[in-house]
Amino acid sequence: MSARTPRRELAIAAAIPEYLRAEGAVLTDSLIPLVNRFRARQSDDGTVPAPDEADRALLLRIRQEGAAWYRRHALDEQAAALEADIDGWLAAGLDSRPHFGRSRAALPGPVAGETVFLLGSDLGVDGGPTAGGRLECGFALYEQAPAAESGRPGDAPVHVLIAGSEVFASAAAGR
Repeated sequence: MSARTPRRELAIAAAIPEYLRAEGAVLTDSLIPLVNRFRARQSDDGTVPAPDEADRALLLRIRQEGAAWYRRHALDEQAAALEADIDGWLAAGLDSRPHFGRSRAALPGPVAGETVFLLGSDLGVDGGPTAGGRLECGFALYEQAPAAESGRPGDAPVHVLIAGSEVFASAAAGR
C-alpha cells in the first residue's frame, strides 16, 4: 500500500462487486491490450507517425469492440459517438490529431454507485477535455468521496479504477 493511497479509497476498491471485477477482467483480456498496442504507435499529441494499413486495421478493431461493449450495456449513444469520432479521425488521417468530442459529450455525469466506461482520446483521466492525446480506455466505479475536513460526503463522486489502459493504470497507481 502506498503512503499516498487514502484508506477510504482502499475500502471502496475492496467493495467493488465481483461482477464488475469480472467485467474488468474481460476488458483487460480483450480491448485494453489493443488500446495499449495502438497507444504505443502514437505520439504524445495522439498522431500516428507514418500510419500504415496495420494501424488502420487495429483502430477499426478497437472501434468494433468498443462499440460492441457499449451496446451490450445499452449505451447506444456512446457507441454511435465512438464510431463517429473514429470514423472522423480515419477520414482526416491518423497522422492528424484525434478529436473525440462526440464521445466526451455522450458520457453521463458521474453518479455515485454507477460505472463509467471511457474509450477515446482527449478525454483526460478524469473525463475532462484535453487537446489530442493518446487513445485511452478505462472502466471505473464512481463512489461518493468524503469531504476533506468534515468526513461528510463530498460534492462530487470520485472514480475507482476497475480496469484501464496505461494512462489510467498509471494514474491509479500514483494515488
